[in-house]
Amino acid sequence: MKKTDKFTEVLQTFNHSVTIAEWSKRIVELYPAVLTQQNGKNNEAMTLRELTARISLKVSKEEFLEIEIENTLPYRKVKYISLEMKKESIKKIANKDIEPIIISERMEEDINRLNESERYRIEEIAGITDQLNRYFNLNFELHHSLSLINGKNMGKHYADNLQILTTEHVLLREDGEAKFTIEEQKAYIKRIIVVHTMVSKHLDINLTDEVLDMLLDRLAKVY
Repeated sequence: MKKTDKFTEVLQTFNHSVTIAEWSKRIVELYPAVLTQQNGKNNEAMTLRELTARISLKVSKEEFLEIEIENTLPYRKVKYISLEMKKESIKKIANKDIEPIIISERMEEDINRLNESERYRIEEIAGITDQLNRYFNLNFELHHSLSLINGKNMGKHYADNLQILTTEHVLLREDGEAKFTIEEQKAYIKRIIVVHTMVSKHLDINLTDEVLDMLLDRLAKVY
């Protein structure tokens, strides 16, 4: 059996993603003789550090066919994945990569069908989102309550399907959840900014409240 196959079998003993260091330690636990092999350079026994470095290099060179790499911080992680599942994963990734193009095309199609009043509402909500980000140094973005790529209950790009969320919360929000009411939306934005001002002490609280109130008043008129 090749070393890569043996090491891959060891990776299968985990039921979760692990760092390469954790993987190396498990290899040594199951196959302690691996460290008695000569280094080749100085004829000394291999150390755990050297084994980990070699596996890391093989991972980078994609010599392990049945693994999936997660580029997490501070250390990347790996997990076992069969070749069949890997092919399916690659297809999903490819489909995900073209999603922005599909969404952009559908947004353009929907905008072309809107009257001037509805277009203005979208432009105003987008403008308010940009100003919130610029003034408060945040990462708000427009989120479609009903996704533009959900075939079962696909939404449209119009104001009644838009709400403002942080990038992190977009990932947590499930498709099809009811759009925030205007009061919920205003409360949400205020809470995000309150937490942000606790960390970023450079913001003038009094001026922040004044600017925020003006932006939220504008939002209420078009939301």
